[in-house]
Amino acid sequence: MLKIMIVDDEFYFREALKVSLPWNELGFMICGEAKNGKEALEKLEDLKPDIILVDINMPIMDGLEFVQEIRETGSGCKIIILTGHSEFLYAKQAVQLGVYNYILKPVNEEELTETLFRIKKAIHREKSIRIEIDRLKQQVKESIPLLKDKFLNELIQGSLIPNKKDLEKRMEYLGINLCSEYYRVATIEINHENYEQWNDEDKQLWKFAVSNIACEILGENFCYEMCHDDKDRICFIICVKENNQETYLHLESRLEQVICAVSKHLKFPLTIGVGNGKKELNDITASYKESLVALRNKLTEGKNRVITYCSVEGLEIKVNPFTAWQRNQLLMHLRTGDSREVTAFIDQIFAEIKEENLHHEIIYVVCVEMVSVCMEFIIETGLPFKEILPNNFLNIIEEIQSKGSVREIKEWIENIFKNAMETASKYRRTKASELVKDVKNYIQENYEKCGLSIEEISKNLYVNYSHLCFIFKRETGITIHDFLTEFRMKKAKEFFDNGNTLVLDVAERVGYADANYFGKCFKKYYGLAPSKYIERKRNLL
Repeated sequence: MLKIMIVDDEFYFREALKVSLPWNELGFMICGEAKNGKEALEKLEDLKPDIILVDINMPIMDGLEFVQEIRETGSGCKIIILTGHSEFLYAKQAVQLGVYNYILKPVNEEELTETLFRIKKAIHREKSIRIEIDRLKQQVKESIPLLKDKFLNELIQGSLIPNKKDLEKRMEYLGINLCSEYYRVATIEINHENYEQWNDEDKQLWKFAVSNIACEILGENFCYEMCHDDKDRICFIICVKENNQETYLHLESRLEQVICAVSKHLKFPLTIGVGNGKKELNDITASYKESLVALRNKLTEGKNRVITYCSVEGLEIKVNPFTAWQRNQLLMHLRTGDSREVTAFIDQIFAEIKEENLHHEIIYVVCVEMVSVCMEFIIETGLPFKEILPNNFLNIIEEIQSKGSVREIKEWIENIFKNAMETASKYRRTKASELVKDVKNYIQENYEKCGLSIEEISKNLYVNYSHLCFIFKRETGITIHDFLTEFRMKKAKEFFDNGNTLVLDVAERVGYADANYFGKCFKKYYGLAPSKYIERKRNLL
């Protein structure tokens, strides 16, 4: 219900106006009255009317002065001027002062009602607009932290337009305080072994906890701003007054306290990379990139520590310790299926990596080359990649760079080689079994051919002669020649047992052109010459 105040010097007019309309039914209430502008101003703050009906011609302070005073206070109440015909020009002047409307006396009730309804709609519309504006302001206020994080992320990534005035203007709007002589970027990486398996809620929770600890410790001595980079690492842009050793050692000490506090209370390690000090805002991205370089050196420097760029920038890229000879040796061990030698070889390579304290880029190169040897073996043996590579991950370089330590890389590579050799062994057994079966089938179908030889079998099965002999002997325990002879002798015995008494005929039917040689083979296998075997069979009958 909207509140209405009546301001008029005529008592009876005010009384008449109060009873002229069913105010409550129309959605209004008379909240107060005054006999002149001065009295009305005094009551205004307490009554807080939405609409004021005010006469122009009043003593002490007339209607126009009153309207002017109200507008200077910034009040948003709606004003309707009540005026006579002789005061029409004053009414027009009142409209110019922001009066909603004017009504001639004597007041026409229908005209007043219509005007009040228009005002009511206008007030409700303005309230809706204010509510919407307040909502938008609240949204903007709530989005400030996100906008701030986005701005700082763009700043460290170097994707902002290098205009100092624009940067300062945006920082002022976002409440960012980066006024300093020098800047350093410290990037914090959580090294929890299950970090990648955490859901988004867990990640946000632990990052929030780490951020709080870091903010509390750094805030004691340094001004800073914090954001998250595209890899979800926590980045601190730290303001430092002087770019000297003392300040640097003080900052490093504080960051080490962060690591100790997280290790104690959250029970997982961190690595913090720190870039060099920079003088200009636009150079913050350089310090950030240096902090990432420092972070990558956790491969050799270890986790749970502060690594500064200045401590690793002087490392030389030494010669690759993985030579062509070592590559060939590793491939040979894979081909022969010697898992012990492969494991010992990998251990040796990583022992050299540790001993030489290699640059992290060289470590990546060595590891990629080692995996490429395994990939070559996988391709040449026709093994399925999906059964060997962990999680079917084929981007080897990215996978290696995602590991947090040399030990993790070593375990990952060992797992690939182990999977490759186990899969190769399984496929060898399957292929060997199929090959033996093919040899036996070929002999069964062609044993009667006098010229049947191992060379013919290997040629028809598209297998190397030596490889065929090796596989068959390994899988069956006898040679192909012995199996062929054994098969022919059993077939010859079947012929004799079925009543065929012609030795020459049986010999030819099992692939022997020379009956004498056939007789010697039969006697060697069964202990009797063919003729003696036939004679014994007759006697038994």
